[in-house]
Amino acid sequence: MSPHHTRRLLFNRKRQVHIRLEGLHPSNGKATCSTILVSRSGVNCLLVTSFYRHRGGELESPDLVIIGEDPFADEDDDPNAKPVRVLSDFAIYDPKHRNEMVLLSSIEEDDGVDRQFEAEGIVSPYYQNDEDEGQEDDDDIEDNSELKMVKLGAILRYTFDYTETDGKVYIETQFAWYILDAPVAEYEPLFQHFFKPRRISQMIITSALKSPRITYEEFLGRLIMKVDIFGATYQEKHLLDALSIIQDAVNECEEYEKLKDLPLIRHVLRKSSSSQPRLRRKNAPNTRGKPPPIKALMGNLDIALLDRENAVSTHVTPLIASLAQGLVSEDLVVVGVRPPPDNKTSKEKQKLAAHQRLCELILKAKGERKMVERIGQDSRYPTAVVINGETFRNGDFVVIPRSHDNYKGYYKPSDLLPDNIEDVDPTSTIADYFWFAQIVHCDMDPSPGHFHVQWLQHSTQTMLEELGHPQELFWNDICENVPLGAVIDKVKVHEISEPPENSDEYFVKFVYDINQATYTSIVPERRELVAFSLPPFNCTICRLLDQRDQEKSENKLRDEKGNTNGVAFRGEKYHFEDFVLYHAQQGPAHLGYIVDFRIINNRKLRSEVYLRRLGRISSLGNVLPDNVLKDERHVFLTDEKVTVPLQDLICVCNVFTKESFNSDSHLKSWLASFPSVNVKSWDQHKQVRPSDLEVCTPCTRSALEELKTLKRFLEDAECRPLKTLDIFGGVGAFSMGLGEGSGCLEVTDVVELAPSAVKTVMRNFPNVAVHNRCANEVLRYSIKEKLGQKPKPLRQHYDERIILPSLKTPDLIVAGVPCQTHSRLNRFKRAGDKKSNLILTALSFVDHLRPKLFYFENVPGFKEFTFDAVQSAPYTVKGGIPMGGLKFVIRALIDMGYQVRFGMLQAGHYGTPQRRHRFFLIAAVDGHPLPELPQPSHDFPDNYGLGIKLESSEEWIRPIRVANGTAPHPFVTIDDAISDLPRFDWKPPRSSLNGRSGIPQMICDPASKHCGYSGNVRYHHEVKTSYQEAARSKGTKNLQHFTRTFKPEKVKRVIAIPLSAGADYRSLPPDLLEWQISNPLSSVAKSNFRPGIYGRLDQNLFFPTTVTNMDTTAKQSHVLNPYCHRMVTVRELARSQGFPDHFVFEASDDGVVTMHRQIGNAVPIPVGVALGRELRKARFKEWLANRQNAIVVNIEE
Repeated sequence: MSPHHTRRLLFNRKRQVHIRLEGLHPSNGKATCSTILVSRSGVNCLLVTSFYRHRGGELESPDLVIIGEDPFADEDDDPNAKPVRVLSDFAIYDPKHRNEMVLLSSIEEDDGVDRQFEAEGIVSPYYQNDEDEGQEDDDDIEDNSELKMVKLGAILRYTFDYTETDGKVYIETQFAWYILDAPVAEYEPLFQHFFKPRRISQMIITSALKSPRITYEEFLGRLIMKVDIFGATYQEKHLLDALSIIQDAVNECEEYEKLKDLPLIRHVLRKSSSSQPRLRRKNAPNTRGKPPPIKALMGNLDIALLDRENAVSTHVTPLIASLAQGLVSEDLVVVGVRPPPDNKTSKEKQKLAAHQRLCELILKAKGERKMVERIGQDSRYPTAVVINGETFRNGDFVVIPRSHDNYKGYYKPSDLLPDNIEDVDPTSTIADYFWFAQIVHCDMDPSPGHFHVQWLQHSTQTMLEELGHPQELFWNDICENVPLGAVIDKVKVHEISEPPENSDEYFVKFVYDINQATYTSIVPERRELVAFSLPPFNCTICRLLDQRDQEKSENKLRDEKGNTNGVAFRGEKYHFEDFVLYHAQQGPAHLGYIVDFRIINNRKLRSEVYLRRLGRISSLGNVLPDNVLKDERHVFLTDEKVTVPLQDLICVCNVFTKESFNSDSHLKSWLASFPSVNVKSWDQHKQVRPSDLEVCTPCTRSALEELKTLKRFLEDAECRPLKTLDIFGGVGAFSMGLGEGSGCLEVTDVVELAPSAVKTVMRNFPNVAVHNRCANEVLRYSIKEKLGQKPKPLRQHYDERIILPSLKTPDLIVAGVPCQTHSRLNRFKRAGDKKSNLILTALSFVDHLRPKLFYFENVPGFKEFTFDAVQSAPYTVKGGIPMGGLKFVIRALIDMGYQVRFGMLQAGHYGTPQRRHRFFLIAAVDGHPLPELPQPSHDFPDNYGLGIKLESSEEWIRPIRVANGTAPHPFVTIDDAISDLPRFDWKPPRSSLNGRSGIPQMICDPASKHCGYSGNVRYHHEVKTSYQEAARSKGTKNLQHFTRTFKPEKVKRVIAIPLSAGADYRSLPPDLLEWQISNPLSSVAKSNFRPGIYGRLDQNLFFPTTVTNMDTTAKQSHVLNPYCHRMVTVRELARSQGFPDHFVFEASDDGVVTMHRQIGNAVPIPVGVALGRELRKARFKEWLANRQNAIVVNIEE
């Protein structure tokens, strides 16, 4: 190939590359161009041309409005300012030459052709980082219907700032600036050829400026740990290919004089051979100019570190790497001691042997079943029987042919066995054709007898399906009688934690609950009953089912004298003078006081309960005096009597008079521990005294004794708390809530990438060690440190003079993994997005540190996320293993020996004044109590999306009770949460608008950082609700009760929105409307005048999902305060997530948007508290068991 030619990648599909050859004709010196098809193995002579085909995009115009973007973006102090947007799924082409796709650099480089440059792609609002995407609940807003294809006008220029770290390319048109995101597939090779060398040049220059002493070797070590936007890991050859671009970038940089003498730059430039200067196009635009004004935001270290282009390669342990093989496209960095490589020859032999074994079993199953003999002729329950000459004994593990129907506790003859053994696929396994079971006993009555078996499920028959371990089985809670002839053969099953060496042997270590898809430890009683009890009473499942049946029936309770004093039903014991919750048609559950029972003697007992009703103080509304706290646990007795069916009772609750406690502190201690209340009658303000309230003595005594024992447990736990590591910790909200709810953990370490979030952690948790680096880097350092390899110390991003501390060995790991790639509402999904692989990093922390407990949180879309999906359309991924992400996490945890449960939780169910449902997973090491998911404490009207539909089951997974009318308390409203915060209205600068009486006005000036109150501020009124009381439990030195600032015209519109619930931009007066949102031909009109822009909150309802991007025109645009002419403040948003007022948010740029991000990314504190209480219950139960089993040693003896 002639040295006069340069290569340009044009098209990459079907593993072929088009190369455009450009250069000077050797005879006449004129520019020539041709396009040839090149395979990866060589050059073909097929001439092709690549043109762009339009996709029907809307023509760019001055009235183009993008959902989520301010429709008044043309208003600014600078009349020449343009909006900044994102262009994705794009292609750049030359309309003068039949839409030939061209390199962006051709704008400045002269190829001898008179060109024009245009682009088409999906246009979206610019968010400072992609964590702002995908935070909303999908019932808050619309989804990908908002995507808009736009055909841009002429591209005036592009800019790429080599002194910034963000890696962003900007193009400018007549109407806007656009940040180039991912190109359309046909244009990707061309953009990759343009972008990769410039991105490498940028990284070299910024690294040299930031660390003047950095060497080439140090830079290269960092470079090869990064992945480009196309999913490929950088290599040194990419740097060498970019030398000419690097040289140009350095030469044209404003800081050339400083750069040229730096070691890294000198080394790189020495590698660059002299080359001919690029021919610049006549009148070419200046591409070295600064990007648009939004560039100021790019200097934010938080945003730069969170940018996809600055992400570190995913680091994993060998175990996680082996499980992820073939599921992820990224080249994972494996850290740790690698296991020896698999013996491929041995593997192939095992596969062949397994196939032969399967064929033998199929032939045996299809053969005739002959003689059945019993051992022990006189016994109905023989210890063994002989079938076709093979002895089967109690306790043997066997295989039984499957049917098309998945069993639910019944046996059906097989209809899956092939007629021809040749039809068996070589990849099929025994689990494809047979069930696994253990013989509990043999019963010869009635003749010809049957086996009573307990079923086991092969891992592929659980929710793991295709990701299950081929040798792993799980117990379940299903037993059944099967014909003797149904048993085909015995298999070897070991109760061990690791797979046996022989591939035709199996292992079992956990129990699988087919209704809840949980994996739990095997209780000792399961083994002991089968081994030591006599038939037919040696089946643990039968005993369990009998117990459940017993609980479903009604059974009289009697006192020590034999008198009826209550009823037992559904596992609860109800006595005279007990307080109970019972079902309501809507709202929270009703409360009652048992006066009497009516037992109806029939073939089955059907009881009714006579109750004295209780009311809630919080329901009295305006009747409630200002000096009485609105506490959902505060109830009053009435004289109203009701009769309810026994089946309407939910549970017993503990109720005491306030005078039963010596002090308010004792009362609060009780209320914090149990769902109890203090009782007063509101009629004529008559107080109920202890002597007036008769209660069930045994139940009350038991509750008080449990409280005393719990107090001793918490004292013990305070001395030996669970050491907790919070990775992807944000501001530490998840672990904070768990700690507050459990009272038995201590957060020792937080790993978080964003410096501002780390400073927030340091401000609020001064004793916690922070690790302000990417979690991948911290993992790599910790593993190498443990292996004694003495890795180079890591330095804190917030201050590179400070070295990161070593991680402490945790008992518990908390991981709220960044979620935008998993969200159904992330409009920019990419197959192979490496941020999706952060769950591999989290699992690698678990593998490396092996804590007792692991808590994992993510958006609802995580349950649909799959690793090996492919890009089927712009921002749409399809294929792959259904629910592959969830299956992978569970498979990895099971392989590491952890029990697992998971489910969806709605934050509003736990006292958060907000709609927000999220996915949670809890894992506990085998033998350790596995905490439950918390049942709702607050009735919440929105139960959408709380079920999980598994591929392996017809049923939905719903581990929590979500029916209305069953939770103890009403939901927390916006008014309950924020009514006490100071009130103020916005006022535009230089405005003469008069304010409202008694409400201060504050100037909302875009030149200021924020608008509102900071420091120690007086509240609007005294505490009125228990939520406000909790928020103000400690004094605050900085309330941070301020908002973002905006341009005057936007402030005027906010002020003009009526102070009525649900009001929005459609209420604006005509003089404040613009063409963009009023004309029926506008983009907003084409979106059916979407409601919610400039939306006002309803004080009697709850916040929509609190997200990172809070704006009057964002997707989540219901952000106007219900009482004031302004948007909600930082403190009001913090209240929506349960943060107390003494929790102060830090931002390196003192920016409100950064604080919004910290709040929106957090797990609501009340949800963490509810999870923590379940953790406390599990730990308390274990503590009690250990005390009971403890051996008391008398030292004197």
